[in-house]
Amino acid sequence: MALRLWTGKAICANTSSPLTVKMEQFAGIAMQDRTFFASRRPRALARLALTGLVLAAALGAPLGGSAHAGESPWVSVGAASVRLVSAGPDAANAGGASAAWDAALEIRLEDGWHTYWRFPGEAGIPTLADFGASSGLASARLRFPVPERYSDPYATSIVYHDRIVLPIDLEPAPGEAAPVLRAHVSFGVCREICMPGEAQLELPLGDGGPDFAARQAISAARAALPRPQGEAPPRIAAIERKDLAPAHGKAPEETLVITAELASPTDPVDLFAEGMEGSYNGVPVLLERDGTTARFALPARGLASSADGSRPLALTLVEGATAVEHRSEVPPAAN
Repeated sequence: MALRLWTGKAICANTSSPLTVKMEQFAGIAMQDRTFFASRRPRALARLALTGLVLAAALGAPLGGSAHAGESPWVSVGAASVRLVSAGPDAANAGGASAAWDAALEIRLEDGWHTYWRFPGEAGIPTLADFGASSGLASARLRFPVPERYSDPYATSIVYHDRIVLPIDLEPAPGEAAPVLRAHVSFGVCREICMPGEAQLELPLGDGGPDFAARQAISAARAALPRPQGEAPPRIAAIERKDLAPAHGKAPEETLVITAELASPTDPVDLFAEGMEGSYNGVPVLLERDGTTARFALPARGLASSADGSRPLALTLVEGATAVEHRSEVPPAAN
């Protein structure tokens, strides 16, 4: 049985951190619509065993062995181990006003465990990183390669298994020769039970020379990032609003029917949807596939609205080894 409801207050040395607050906010949103979540896993609610435990870096221990110049020490967080890695200075930028670095967050999981995408789906907790404590950097942003769908009897989530490398887009401060990347990372790990975890990581980017193994791993992860969709398939061709009944005998509800144009009639296809911050929408369901056309249904319930009532929606379409992103705004819900 998968226990996949995140409740309980985070317990860590820094309970007021922005990421801890976001974790608690997400859990609060999940609990607000009990009909939506309870209908998907009533047994999990009835038999819930609270872990209510954040495994912070202060509670987890670094793994044995010292880190190389392009790697922070591994930090053990329950069934996961996390670290920062850097490819080292970019030789192509040598002699410039400032060096260029490429870095990533690496997560390794024990067999059978998974962690979550930036939006976890119907259950779970998002993977987040706060780089605000870094020095010598103008900006840093965590990026996410293509995830996969994971379903159990109670919910459908968006996850990663085994080992995942999440690239970090870095912009050094002008003239900075030795920036230090610091990350406060929060994420969830799940198998039969689910546990939220946190870690504090630090990596001086100016130490050492190029790390070719790290560069190869980060380059492979960047190649797996979804790209903005273009005119050629795969692409999102249409988003229609319809009133569809979620099940026989149920009242119709506002549903988005999403049509995708595909490049191949045989490659596997999937679709993930994210509303704006505060959303708790589900995962699109494939309605039909006819050759190079696929249609998915996404209940509009759970999509948060912006100030003008519109509902921002980001779609990630995956066909075979290719993934594209499409962003749009769904009109305000009908009264």
